[in-house]
Amino acid sequence: MGLQTYGLLKCKVINKQEDRANYQPHYNVHVQAGIEQYRISINIKSNNHPSELLFYANDDFRHPMTTKLKEFGFGFFEKPDVFIDYIRGNMGFKRENMSKVLLDLQGPNNDVNDILDTYIGAAILSLETELYVFGAKWTNRNTSEPDQIFGFHPSMGIHDIHMNQGNYGRFQGDNGVGQDGCILLHIPSKDQWIGLFLAFQSQSWETDDRTGDMKVVKS
Repeated sequence: MGLQTYGLLKCKVINKQEDRANYQPHYNVHVQAGIEQYRISINIKSNNHPSELLFYANDDFRHPMTTKLKEFGFGFFEKPDVFIDYIRGNMGFKRENMSKVLLDLQGPNNDVNDILDTYIGAAILSLETELYVFGAKWTNRNTSEPDQIFGFHPSMGIHDIHMNQGNYGRFQGDNGVGQDGCILLHIPSKDQWIGLFLAFQSQSWETDDRTGDMKVVKS
């Protein structure tokens, strides 16, 4: 079935909030795209064992897609012709290049909250950094209800900002090809691109080229 609302959001960062809770924690980012506001919810702990995420950051991300991305205006674009696929998309890394990151670890710059804070915090301070967020869009049907984290309304945002294939069990329905999530940051004055990529250790990297399902199903 895959992600029905997969797409790309081009935006700028307004605010951020860490989350170090043990139950379904998300690192949240408040962004603006034109006149619209969104909450970017980044899953930072797996529900399946092992719980630590796999993370890869590339401070000099280079890919042919960046030329096309510059042409997008601010806003959300559902199922654009530019998409992310960790396995087939020549993204410049493989599973073995990703590092295991803990949710909360004492000390600076050593857990997933700290790492995301470094990049998102810099984007807040910058007047020019643009975010390109790949994931699934969600909206609150109650348009008068403020966002539960940042208070804006109508409340809407992007989630599933991680690899979305190779899942099994109750998350198998999210599998698909060409619909992985990530965050790309662009600093126009330097024409520098930064890529932030997340995956779960339980996900298989040997997936069907049509469905995104793992080729060997776990029992």
